[in-house]
This record gives sequence, C-alpha cells and structure tokens, in this order.
Amino acid sequence: MLAYNHEHYIAQAIQSILDQKTDLDYELVIGEDCSTDNTRVIINDFKDRYPDKINVIENTTNVGMHENFLRTLFSCRGKYLCLCEGDDYWINPDKLNLQYQFLESNPGYALVCGNHKKFIQQINQFDKGNPPSVKDHDIEFAKLIRFNCITTATIMFRNVLKREDFTPDFFSIISCDWYMYMKLLNHGKIRYLSHTFAVYRINEGSINGRSTRLAIAQKEMKFMELVKTGALVRLDDSKMEHLNKSIQLKYYDIAQGEALNGNRKAAFRLTARTFRNNPLSVAGLTDFFKTTLRIISPDFFQTLRGIKRAVRNAW
Repeated sequence: MLAYNHEHYIAQAIQSILDQKTDLDYELVIGEDCSTDNTRVIINDFKDRYPDKINVIENTTNVGMHENFLRTLFSCRGKYLCLCEGDDYWINPDKLNLQYQFLESNPGYALVCGNHKKFIQQINQFDKGNPPSVKDHDIEFAKLIRFNCITTATIMFRNVLKREDFTPDFFSIISCDWYMYMKLLNHGKIRYLSHTFAVYRINEGSINGRSTRLAIAQKEMKFMELVKTGALVRLDDSKMEHLNKSIQLKYYDIAQGEALNGNRKAAFRLTARTFRNNPLSVAGLTDFFKTTLRIISPDFFQTLRGIKRAVRNAW
C-alpha cells in the first residue's frame, strides 16, 4: 500500500484489508512517503494495534511515487502480492481467498484482477458508469496496450519481478502499475474475474482538466513508444500490429486534447498526418471523422458527455 497525504482515507484502506475473511498468512506492507498531514500517525496507530500484520516502510525524505512504489514492492515477501493505494479500499472480504485459489490452480497466469466501483469524492457519490463484464475472461495485450484497463486495487500477482526489471525509463512513465503489467506478461497470462473487489476513489484534481487530459495522452504515447522498443514485454508480429494501431489511436487522442486547449491548427495537422498513415480501413475512417468532429466542436462533445454521465448516474 502506498500512502502520501491520505489522512482522510488511509484508515478505511487499512481496515478493508484487515477485514479479509481468510486463513491465509498475509502481511500488509505500507510505504509512507513523508506525508505532511497525519497519515503516518494513523498508520502507526494501526501498526501498534496489529504489529504482526502491518509493516511500515517510513521514508526519511519524500522520494516520490515511483521510488516509493519500488521500495514498497520489494519489501514484500509473499508468494503473491496485491496492491492498494492509500485512498482506495477493498469491499470484497473474500478477495484474497478467491484470487489465491485461482493463481494456485492456474500456473499459466501471472496476474488476476476484477471489477471495481468508482467513487467521485468531489460529489460524494459512486459513478454508476458502464456495467462491468459479467464473464471471466483473459485480458490480452491488444487491450492492455490501448489503455490501462486494470484497476490496481483489484489485482493479485505472482512475486516474480526483480529490481532490475525496472529500468531508469520507469521513473518517467505515467503509470507504475501499467509498466508492471507489461513486465508480468513475460511470466504468464492475465485473468479478469467477474467479482467486484475494490473501490477506486477519484479525488479533486484527478484526470479531469483539459490541459491535464492532453498531458496524460502525451505521456501515454511516451509509454507506448517505450513498449515498442521491446524493453518491457517480448513483442511478436501480432503484438507489434496491435501496438502500432494503439499508437495511431493515441495520436487522435492527442489531437483531441490539442483541440480542447484551443490549438485547432495543431489538432488538424496531427489528425491529417495520422489518417494518411492508415487511410483505408473502416476503423481508420471512423477514428478520423470522430476526431475531426471533436476538433470542430469540442465543447459540444464535452457537454454531451456530461449530460450522458448525469443521466446515467440519475438511474
């Protein structure tokens, strides 16, 4: 568990793990990154009450998300590991049992995950969102490279990664867990179980603003380019084809971000260049026209998305 300035949420996160109904011998390792609030005080109170269950990694200086992630990850000693941010929490008391049993029975899998609920802190309510998948299924590279579709708080994975798996590039990428998932694909498959395991909390300042959306799309592109070097996961022809398609779609995302920021000329140039690279497919035409419409009228699509979300949450 990673913790930094989570004083309002950390107790719920810790308690949700201690509430697991299991006979498994497990340890909660918390990486506390020099919070400026009462996060460390709350954590140490739990540690005093559960000394055999909780191990706290107390950084003497703030090292940042990536280094704290690695320090905490490699302080874990179990055969299988789970992750949960300090502002998220588990809601399925059988999470450990269900995922442990799956990995024990399926040695060809490196990671298992599941569904989550999304809680929007700013409005203090759950986002109903799209209904989750009701079928267990594998998560293939083709989907995982398009976007990080795995919620961190829902996972359990084999403790097979080494510190040297995390190259200096790791410290500049957008998502610690996305990088890790790619590395784990070298050790086995990924399985989605149709159980709701956790709550993912969206705090104020999360990925909502227009400039933030553009910056995120650009960082995701940087991550995809890193994957393309073969530094994270072994690439065959099929994976490379899916990767190139994802990169093209990400260019459209960047173009839409430029449009939202008012840079329509840059958005049109990027859209046209991307389309020229793949003009003939039906999917390519669809992506091109969809992006062009969003460039012409970004506010319309933003309003439409807001109305759709409001109607969905009202039901």
